Amino acid sequence: MSDGWYIGWGIGLVFVVIVVVLVLLMIRGASRAGDKAESIVKALNGAQENTAGLWNVDITNRTVVDITSSARAAREYLESTAGGS
Repeated sequence: MSDGWYIGWGIGLVFVVIVVVLVLLMIRGASRAGDKAESIVKALNGAQENTAGLWNVDITNRTVVDITSSARAAREYLESTAGGS
């Protein structure tokens, strides 16, 4: 074989090695991104569980308003009946 064939095979081999290295780096990056995505999903699920009680705040606020307005009405009624006796 002439020197041209050796140079051609060498260039081809270098090209194949570079492509293989780049593909392996892409696969490694995708794997790491998948791992990070899983940990993010776990953290978000934990945050959802930890804040589930906040959905009841509106109901609690309405109940407090109902109780305080009923207490105010009862106090006003008692004050009006006590003063009228």
